[in-house]
Amino acid sequence: MHIRRSKPMRRAMGIFLAAVLLCAGQIEPVAAVETTPGDATNTAHTTEPLRVMTWNVCGEAGGPGPWDAGYCPERNTRLPDDTNTLKKAFEVAGLVNGEGLDAVLLQEVCAGTLNSGPGNLSQLDQILRLLTPTGAWTAVSATTPRASDGESACRNTLSGDVSTAILVKGEVEWSRETPLPVPAGKQQKPGKVLCAGVAGWETHLCTTHLTNYGASPEGVTAYQAQIDTVARQVDDFRSVILGGDFNTRQRDLLQPLHRTMAECDQQAYHAGDVPNEITKVTNKWTPAPDGSLVQGATETSKIDYLFATAGFGACDSRPEYADSADYSKAVQPDCTKDTGAACVPNAPSDHAPLLGTVKGGPRLNWPLRDAEGHFGTVKGGVVWSTDHGGTAVLDGSTGEIVADGPVVDTTRSFTVSAWVKVDPDAGTSVALAQDGSVISGMMLWYNQPDRTWRFGLPKADSTTWSMDQAISRTAAVPGRWTRLTGTFDALSGAVDLYVDGEPAGSAGHAATWAATGAFTVGRDKVAGRSNGFWKGSVQSVEVYDYPMTAAQAASAARSLTAPGRTVTSPATGANGPGCHVGSYSAGDFGTVTTTTPDLTARVAHPDPSHEVWAEFSIWDNTDPQQPQPIRLGGPGSASGKVTGNGTVSVRPTLLAGHRYGWYARTVDGTSAPSPTAAVCHFTVAH
Repeated sequence: MHIRRSKPMRRAMGIFLAAVLLCAGQIEPVAAVETTPGDATNTAHTTEPLRVMTWNVCGEAGGPGPWDAGYCPERNTRLPDDTNTLKKAFEVAGLVNGEGLDAVLLQEVCAGTLNSGPGNLSQLDQILRLLTPTGAWTAVSATTPRASDGESACRNTLSGDVSTAILVKGEVEWSRETPLPVPAGKQQKPGKVLCAGVAGWETHLCTTHLTNYGASPEGVTAYQAQIDTVARQVDDFRSVILGGDFNTRQRDLLQPLHRTMAECDQQAYHAGDVPNEITKVTNKWTPAPDGSLVQGATETSKIDYLFATAGFGACDSRPEYADSADYSKAVQPDCTKDTGAACVPNAPSDHAPLLGTVKGGPRLNWPLRDAEGHFGTVKGGVVWSTDHGGTAVLDGSTGEIVADGPVVDTTRSFTVSAWVKVDPDAGTSVALAQDGSVISGMMLWYNQPDRTWRFGLPKADSTTWSMDQAISRTAAVPGRWTRLTGTFDALSGAVDLYVDGEPAGSAGHAATWAATGAFTVGRDKVAGRSNGFWKGSVQSVEVYDYPMTAAQAASAARSLTAPGRTVTSPATGANGPGCHVGSYSAGDFGTVTTTTPDLTARVAHPDPSHEVWAEFSIWDNTDPQQPQPIRLGGPGSASGKVTGNGTVSVRPTLLAGHRYGWYARTVDGTSAPSPTAAVCHFTVAH
């Protein structure tokens, strides 16, 4: 299947950088600010969903055994059949692979080359080595000293320094670490806020590990100073994910983060889901006179958090990864105060990982404009046409396009969508479905007898036709291109159908079951057999891991979205493609090698047959008195046009040695322009 990352939605209280960009004393010329505001209502149809995990892996903390407050399970344990691999690194990588994650935020992980050597790589390097076969993973880390002694070197047989780290399935092209404040009189080195940018992602990632200085007024003030530092760092980015060990159970202390970003585990996402799950397990074991261990109180808490400006479609804590082993004499007789190495934990950390799916665009995106526009298997009568910007045409008897497995989790919330044109002489025809064993678990189709559009989920995987279905209130029009969207909210049970972005029908679905067969375009399955072959055209097939709201469905069908993949080229140096997306005050810039660089952006139109282009604005941050090279909507602002979607560019003439900022918006000549993309900064080489 074709799984495309996409730019997550902007925060509900997004920073409108385009209005008046205060850039360390530099201000974009007012005349350039001719743009629409950001997406304050969080309704925009955007791209790049991300599956993210934050986890304090307790990679280094000391303690000879579980009776010690600083005990870290599996701290030095190596695999029995591979003594070069730490068990902890193996289990982290296994979870990342098993969950199909895009990004990982780690705390208390050993990283770097200190004391490393052949057969003794740091935990982070071992995790990267184990992830390499599944894709191109890269990472960046920041040293964070231990609270116990202020030092950072990982001890005993471990290599590297105690660190926070960001790992991504992609290329880290920019990073920044910012010290956290330490109260006067505290003899400790500061922790860090680590942030990173990834090639091709508008979303930035940040992680941190805070210190709790106690409940006294002075302690609370010191903690709030850390939160304020974190908030300032994430505010540099229009779209950001923040995760870490915040070391507090008190949600009020996390303001303003909760006011400006969604926290992933504050709500249930499906029936049976439990919000606000624990992320920390503290088992107190006390040595008895004979050295065996006696269990005291067990404490559980939530002190790890995951935030995103875009919101979340799913979130889960995994407490089974937090050690809760029984170290008593009855269960582990060899585990004593004198034989700590014989104590066997049942999990790799004392913290549970927190995993979230950040809302965004489609996790599956098949344009179907030509034979290359999918990663499925084409079967039977399927041909390709240039109609409506390019489309698959299916014959109504054998034609189908099949993914290599399931795409939709029919027990969880999801959205499916496609542009379709059913032939006037077609019978009942199914555009999208996903196979169960006997019947498809979800179907989006044209019902010929009453000429309606329908979206349904069967009540059971059986030969009995018992379907919860949303039926369009107005008749379908064969021979006309139509945008169909079906959504299922697993928490409320709501099944909704949208036609051309308008609410068209609704139903309820309580009896969920998992359809684990292949996702298909062009047919469904009924009574164990292929059925309802589509006769007509299908394009722009999309699947989302969350239920779109009515406003989002309307936006996806009709509204222009901000350009993505903004790049300045040609570039040189260590800061990626000559572009840093963020605030000017961040001060980290890529460098371009010419005074006539190309400013490029990817634009898309909700209607694949419609022409679309970008309008650019660029200004001089070194000398704002210089004439603005390109003003939004002015001469030279418009790029060339593309049909449906594509990459566009302009080429301004600039001054050597000057720093510039720019952005772009999507236009089509008739619709309202999109919000502007995030501001991009770069320096022109001397």
